[in-house]
Amino acid sequence: MSTTELALPTSVVPSTWNPDTAALMEFSGLSWIQGGQRVFAPSGVMAAFLNACARTGLDPSAKQIYAMEIGGKWSIVTGVDGMRVVAQRTGQYLGQTPIQWTADGVNWVDVWLSDDAPAAARVGVRRVGFAEPLYQVVTWKEFGKTTGQWRTMKAHMLGIRAETHALRRAFPNDLSGLYTPEDIDGGHAAQDALVIAPTEDWEALIDAAQSKDELKAIVDRCQEAEELSDRIRTKVLTKYGMFNRAAEDAEREQVTA
Repeated sequence: MSTTELALPTSVVPSTWNPDTAALMEFSGLSWIQGGQRVFAPSGVMAAFLNACARTGLDPSAKQIYAMEIGGKWSIVTGVDGMRVVAQRTGQYLGQTPIQWTADGVNWVDVWLSDDAPAAARVGVRRVGFAEPLYQVVTWKEFGKTTGQWRTMKAHMLGIRAETHALRRAFPNDLSGLYTPEDIDGGHAAQDALVIAPTEDWEALIDAAQSKDELKAIVDRCQEAEELSDRIRTKVLTKYGMFNRAAEDAEREQVTA
């Protein structure tokens, strides 16, 4: 039995979790500290997440699968590598065609060299029983974004979007309900998705901050990296509150001394 199997809860009731389970659920984005109190994702979201882990065999401790809340809506998120793993485990996956891009919908190329965004990307997934690859085409007009990695890796990101769409179409029973950060719509979604694999461990840095000035410097770096999510903001405000309470306690001790 793997560590993940031991740590994943059998119940969505947090009071039944052991410390390892609680840590894994926090790592998976289903539990966090807000306003000095531990809060949890809705029980239905936790149940859906556990079912997805069991169905796909993906490992949340390796960040192959996690949950994300954006604008009040929850999604179960995996990377494109996780989708490939699930497809391969079916024993039906026969690979895919090279990703191609086009500027006009007529001429398709295997390498995109322009600094401009491609008009569309396409890829075909091969599966046992398919007479030919199942192609999926996505257009920049419908799916392109201007945040995060989309600004500097336009062709790469649109290609991933095409691949994840094709994989879900080819393996609907195995991949339905799973999304990658590239699939999630909304202007802030890409920024929040990047926090899952941050350039720095912002939460640990915030926890370790010893002063307001140090905390402000961390926030400034986080903003420059475009990784200041709502969850990080909440953690920052909580830390500021701790500093304020510590200062008030120190003042009271001086008065009573």
